[in-house]
Amino acid sequence: MDNSIYITLSRQTALFRDMEVTANNIANVNTAGYNAEKLMFSDYLVKDNKRMDAYANDPLSWRDTAQGSMKTTSNNFDLAISGNGYFQIQTPLGVRYTRAGNFQINAEGTLVNVEGNAVLGADGGEIAIPDNAKSVIINGAGQVTVDGEDVGQVGVMEFADEQGMKRLGNSLYSSEETPLPSETARVVQGALETSNVSPVSEMVRVMNLGRATSSTAKFIEVMYDLQRKTASTYAKQQA
Repeated sequence: MDNSIYITLSRQTALFRDMEVTANNIANVNTAGYNAEKLMFSDYLVKDNKRMDAYANDPLSWRDTAQGSMKTTSNNFDLAISGNGYFQIQTPLGVRYTRAGNFQINAEGTLVNVEGNAVLGADGGEIAIPDNAKSVIINGAGQVTVDGEDVGQVGVMEFADEQGMKRLGNSLYSSEETPLPSETARVVQGALETSNVSPVSEMVRVMNLGRATSSTAKFIEVMYDLQRKTASTYAKQQA
């Protein structure tokens, strides 16, 4: 097969991967605390006789960690982080981290996320809210005060290498790095951080990717057709 087809197929594969990532970003445009995924493309050279052919390399992905906008909800258990940092969530697979602060109180009075996993305090323990609580105030430091009494502090942790964190689902992350308590992040009660995905930009990207995919597919079709005609002509000459 002609090298030009191999080169085009490598680009086609990269375009399909880009389309998959873009579609996932669009699907999570309304997911609280969601960070858009981006791709970084590169090429690699392969020597073919006296020339060098450039193939599309497998794209590397990175996470856009820019903070999303704040949406006021007036729900006392909706929390957002202003600045760098992550809430700690105790899951069956261990502690995970998130920027999605759409929390609630379960039947046992424990502060949990939407999956029912406990939100951990700065001390690594669970945060309990009495069922007869009349006033729940969570200040910028994450300190939880119920009817004038301190009951815990929401833990906010930060990482030196956020790109080294592994995405689990759409809002949870794991990391092999040991996090440190954030000294600069502030907790905002009654608000949620929205997704940092730009719907308009992503839709424009979908259209551009669609055109690029069609162009490469057409090129491959033309090259195959040219090869068939060449083979047919050669066969007739040999007859």
